[in-house]
Amino acid sequence: MQTLPVLHDAPTELDDAVTRRAQARIGTVLRSKWRIDRVLGIGGMATVYEGTHRNGKRGAIKMLHLELSVDPEARARFLREGYVANNVGHPGAVSVLDDDVAEDGSVFVVMELLEGKTVEALAAQRPTARLGITESFRLADQLLDTLAAAHDKGIVHRDLKPENMFLTKDGALKVLDFGIARMREVQSSAKMTKTGNAMGTPAFMPPEQALGEWNRVDARSDLWAVGASLFTLMTGRHVHDAPTLNQLLLKAMTQPPQPIRVILPGLPAEAAEVVDKALAFDMNARYQDARSMQAAVRKALAWLDKHGEPQNLAPVASPGTTSPGAVDSHMVTLRRDPSAPMLTPTYATPARGLMIGGAIGTLVLGGVLALVVFGRGSAEEPTPLPASSATATATAGSARVEAAAPSTPPSVLPVGPARVVNEDAGAPPPPVPPATASATKKGPSVKSGADFGEWGK
Repeated sequence: MQTLPVLHDAPTELDDAVTRRAQARIGTVLRSKWRIDRVLGIGGMATVYEGTHRNGKRGAIKMLHLELSVDPEARARFLREGYVANNVGHPGAVSVLDDDVAEDGSVFVVMELLEGKTVEALAAQRPTARLGITESFRLADQLLDTLAAAHDKGIVHRDLKPENMFLTKDGALKVLDFGIARMREVQSSAKMTKTGNAMGTPAFMPPEQALGEWNRVDARSDLWAVGASLFTLMTGRHVHDAPTLNQLLLKAMTQPPQPIRVILPGLPAEAAEVVDKALAFDMNARYQDARSMQAAVRKALAWLDKHGEPQNLAPVASPGTTSPGAVDSHMVTLRRDPSAPMLTPTYATPARGLMIGGAIGTLVLGGVLALVVFGRGSAEEPTPLPASSATATATAGSARVEAAAPSTPPSVLPVGPARVVNEDAGAPPPPVPPATASATKKGPSVKSGADFGEWGK
């Protein structure tokens, strides 16, 4: 059984109070129906318990912290997002069984309790920290079945990754963490634009999502994340390599992924084509819906069943990728500085950035060659390039990493221990501290179906 992590920033008096309150609730009965048996995990926004209904049914009780339960908007959002998975209407999505308000005023929902482990944990337990091709594609088949149902309802998950895929003891794949999912009508609302949006996890984030272009994030963005998950599960590395969170986001915004066979040359073409197409930088070059990608996955599985997997398949050393965990990959929130006007920032496209970079490189190289060929023996100084040419850059905005505050400012939706803040493009960038991973405390060995999502991290 899988342990549910307990995520915190640096310990505070508030953290201690929340922990004491969580422990004190053990043995109590909520609304004369749900008995709290033990703590599964404590997050920045909610605590998750294992509980038993008076009729004997077990469940995962996810309770919004009391400090947030007094906020009407926070309460409404917590309950609304708790039911997104129910709207999917597929057994692969974790279902919500109940919701209510505890005697002390804390809002809670009850979700199905799962026993098993995340796909991320499954891969980590292997000697190579990787899964086989057939195993990975069979998991993708189940995942895409759930996504097809979600996308049919206009629900885009936006944070798919191996950590949010849970394999039960019966071999069924459950999709966790619909906490930052958005339904189509919610995504386009002016209110969501005003208050900010949760992004997802940088290592599994498609370019349009990394850029914060929410009007473009759709089902194909989820399919990019499926391709990134397959890439990681089979290679043991992330799609992009970067030493810091900000640089990882920049690469996600601007650089197309390299073909997977650069890293895993022994991967059969039938499998490699599926991953490469899902990871296409151009959204129109990807699979256009989950069912078409699922058909391609099943075709690759049929080939693997017939021919078998290559033996001793191992990734080659490459500076272009990094192993999972080398960069903090927690879910982040991208927003503009709250003091800045709520305007949509503009970004240089990858093609434009490449052209500018190429032009600068050509000019510089030409100047160097001219200096070498004609400059010897000349007393004259070479004419410098125009300042506009020498300083031309393609930028995507400066960013900084902040610790998530316990309260919710009007334009910030806290989603975890860290968030990325997009600064005004015209302002001088502040110092960028290195991204750090949050401390993780291990709890009992049961993974809750109550995905932490935006409210539990």
